[in-house]
Amino acid sequence: MIDTSNVGNRLFAKFGAADLAALATHVDRIALEVGDPLIEPNEPVRYVWFPETALASLVIVLEDGSTVESGAVGREGMVGIPILLGTESTPMQTVTQVAGDALRVPSGVIRELYARGGASQTLLNRYVNTAFIVASQSAACNRRHQVDERLARWLLMSSDGIGSDDVAITQEYLATMLGVRRAGVTEAALALQERGLIQYRRGFIAITNRTELEEAACECYRIVHEQYESMLS
Repeated sequence: MIDTSNVGNRLFAKFGAADLAALATHVDRIALEVGDPLIEPNEPVRYVWFPETALASLVIVLEDGSTVESGAVGREGMVGIPILLGTESTPMQTVTQVAGDALRVPSGVIRELYARGGASQTLLNRYVNTAFIVASQSAACNRRHQVDERLARWLLMSSDGIGSDDVAITQEYLATMLGVRRAGVTEAALALQERGLIQYRRGFIAITNRTELEEAACECYRIVHEQYESMLS
């Protein structure tokens, strides 16, 4: 049992006091490592996850084995939307992208909370709407914007998601997230580093000039950031 009045996930913290009290005996704080599976393709969604300092990645696995990120979930959101929509599984995979803590709740508990209606259902509906907007924006971004702009957007969103300007991430994961080759990731990261916006080394990126990194990112970061802040306001 954890103290549900003091948690690092912003969405979870927005539940009302009565619902937080009801959830208290069902919540566990889990330390996640990079690559830990949260949802497996076409398998029952057993738990809903609320990241605190971890970052989760929703990944589409193609027939040739290649993968492309369709979204990331940090402390502003939750992993397990299908259980709110009346489905038990999803063809998408969700894995831990940045190691850290997350709150884990049995999916049936969240399903019952949602079914009761009221303020928590409204909050979760708003989050689902936000998740669809973010996914649509990411699809447009991946098609229209340059790799360095997309990398800047991804770093800023990841920083927001874990609550830190230090992001532990490998080239392999960055290539998967952006849908480009590793060489493209390296070139884009070095370009941002030369401008003094980040410090880049293998497995780790630190944001050193957030203001100018936001200027270097495409407009998608601003749109997504404002959407999350509106949802959580």
